[in-house]
Amino acid sequence: MSPETETSLSSLDSIIRDSLSGASSHTRKVYSQNPLTAGEVIELANSRVLTIAATVRPDGRPHLSPTDLVAVDGVFYLGVDEATARYRNLKANPAATIMLADGSKRQAILEGNAKLLDMTSGIAKKVLEAQKKKYGWVTDALAEFQPSKAFTWKAR
Repeated sequence: MSPETETSLSSLDSIIRDSLSGASSHTRKVYSQNPLTAGEVIELANSRVLTIAATVRPDGRPHLSPTDLVAVDGVFYLGVDEATARYRNLKANPAATIMLADGSKRQAILEGNAKLLDMTSGIAKKVLEAQKKKYGWVTDALAEFQPSKAFTWKAR
């Protein structure tokens, strides 16, 4: 594991812990029972599970849509196409929430910000390769997603 990946995992583990400590009593009751580790969240992101993204429309209303998500070197990347509302929303407001759900086995809700990538960068090429491997296609734009809050759960 690269030092960058270890740092990303350590940061995500801290976000998971800190999110629970600042959560409501109901949220703590639900999500502190058996939270995922950062490594398990990364594995979930790289598996074929239901993945939904919520972004904010210019008028403040939420926009919800299925999304492509991969983790490369411990960092999350959203697949975005330039013709979509998600792309327009992220250009205007980077706030996003991602939900990953593996039926009733595992789930993660990640809140944070997404920054569109320069598609000519080396990291974009690496992410497109991971996206192609996972989904069999690539999107014409990508966004790095940086979680600031995370609530996770897995069945016992």
